[in-house]
Amino acid sequence: MSRFLTLTHSSSARFGERKRILKSQPKVGRVTLSFFLVVLVCATGVFYIFEVNNMATKGYEIDKLEKQLNDLKKGNERLQIQAAELKSMYKIEEKTKELNMIAPKDVSYMNLPGDVAMK
Repeated sequence: MSRFLTLTHSSSARFGERKRILKSQPKVGRVTLSFFLVVLVCATGVFYIFEVNNMATKGYEIDKLEKQLNDLKKGNERLQIQAAELKSMYKIEEKTKELNMIAPKDVSYMNLPGDVAMK
């Protein structure tokens, strides 16, 4: 037989005898655990629905931005084609006629001695 010393609130502690220990923590029963489990499942469900809704919204925003990007790319290509057409020699000659400009008759070029840098 082993001997134990237990501190209790009562002064009637006998040597070698175990006393009941005062429990300071409340007992957790099945109802409390069930309640916490139901609350946890509900909270998880609400979080899941929130995240699915958030992802769907982001998907629509991404689709909208991709369509906008494609429209801008098409517009950029159209503007590049238009710029190339305006730079063509045919358009330049046509514009000179519209603005009543005349072509130069006598063109003279200067010959410089030595090397000249060219772009």
